[in-house]
Amino acid sequence: MTVEIEQLSDRHFRPDPAGILADTAAARQGHVLVSISTAAASTKSGQDALWMLTNLLCRQFKLVTSIIFDIPDLPTFEKLAAFGQGTKLLQTMLNCVHAVAHNHVVAKSYRPEVAENVTIELHIGKPQGEARAPERLVIFADGWRLFIGREFPEGASTTSELSIGPYLAACFAAGEVFKRLRGLKPGKGELLGVDRDLLLSVWSCEAAPSWEALAPDPKLPNMPLPDFYIAGAGAVAQALALGLAGVPGLRGFAVAADPDTLDLSNDNRYALSAIENDGWPKSPMMKAFLEPRGLNVFAYEKTWQDYVSGSGRDHKRAELEQLERRYLYGTILSCVDDNGARHAIQNLWPGLIIGGSTLGLTAKVTTYDMRGDQLCLKCFNAVIDRNDRVKARLDHARTLNPEERRQYFEDLKIDPDRASEYLDDPGCGKLGAQDLDRFAAGPPMMSVGFVSVAAGVLLAAQFLRLQLSGRAPLTDRGALTIANFYRPGIRIVRSMPEATCDCGTRRLKDWRRNWSQH
Repeated sequence: MTVEIEQLSDRHFRPDPAGILADTAAARQGHVLVSISTAAASTKSGQDALWMLTNLLCRQFKLVTSIIFDIPDLPTFEKLAAFGQGTKLLQTMLNCVHAVAHNHVVAKSYRPEVAENVTIELHIGKPQGEARAPERLVIFADGWRLFIGREFPEGASTTSELSIGPYLAACFAAGEVFKRLRGLKPGKGELLGVDRDLLLSVWSCEAAPSWEALAPDPKLPNMPLPDFYIAGAGAVAQALALGLAGVPGLRGFAVAADPDTLDLSNDNRYALSAIENDGWPKSPMMKAFLEPRGLNVFAYEKTWQDYVSGSGRDHKRAELEQLERRYLYGTILSCVDDNGARHAIQNLWPGLIIGGSTLGLTAKVTTYDMRGDQLCLKCFNAVIDRNDRVKARLDHARTLNPEERRQYFEDLKIDPDRASEYLDDPGCGKLGAQDLDRFAAGPPMMSVGFVSVAAGVLLAAQFLRLQLSGRAPLTDRGALTIANFYRPGIRIVRSMPEATCDCGTRRLKDWRRNWSQH
């Protein structure tokens, strides 16, 4: 298989919607040294942080060109890696890089002579000795808590096997590498280890000045999850699956609905997939990953709208089927990126919707609880008429010169010759339904792997919070949880419904009619 580096790297070189990243011309390439102490490598949390960090770094195509590993000779924890699992920890990391990046990112074992030109060292656990790069960031995470900064946090220790904190720590650490190589505009953003350190509890979504001052982790009993739905099985959903898979004693049932297949243009952010998975259907891939880890999954390879209509819906769960016949859908975890699908989910007026999404270097999880005055999934997600969008994009293409037009069509994955023929003579030229769908969608926005993973991990955290604490804590401080990588941290904010949305009246009528007895 020939893999084009331009295709793999395209998404994270698109314009930054926040205008904080430097122009792409300022981007540089770098070598990263990833090291871990023997104490940290002996724990599941240390290995979780190491595997996710490796997974995210090797997806920074055309930025990270090599990763050098200084890893103790220790065995790998069972089911640590989604792919490339080896008996020893170092081999697992080398396998991960090769599976994701092939020859586009070089993976090596540490020797002093191969680490001479290292850009940055990322060390998991308490470091010994001096830094071996111009910069060293120390990483430590346990349970719901994490640290990234210059010196190991006093009093930090490992007590949990939950992967939420380690995975999110890996996201923030990978983000620091990305910002240093992709570049920040002068006076914009912050760099951990330079401007400040980060001590954070994912449970409380609050920072603290010391490890001991962080909010304590809740007890996590072995409990089955209620039946739930995963709408969309792309990048955010894959990270959701990884976050849930790290729950000790995981068990339950989920429906995962997605009609699409994996493609290489998204390999920079699909944390469950490797290059060889190009073209695989998304929802069966999630099923194959989650079922050996305790969660039974019905993989539905059509749209969410098709699932609701009952087409091919045979999950063989009689109690769930009875509820669905009455259009009673309990908890839906929304990972779709299409506003039409978002409207279809909200128009069912489910018991609860929790959605994950990304924009630039921010990850967002929103709880849509219609018991209160929260926004609904349709608010601020307007459905633009498909035909109007297609016409506008075709009109734009007509203004481009031949070279620009060819590149425009290639970016949309539309055959340039066929599309140009259609523009020159719509009566004779032909565009298929898939071509028109791509015109309607337009070119993808900037997206980076560590942001998508953060959105999915935060979505898993919010779903676990629902099981541990009930509904009220999901929105009592605000419906939106935002992870910011420009200025690293997590915050919770309030957001009122869109004034023109019909949820103001329908939550009183449709949602209460469905759920007043539940």
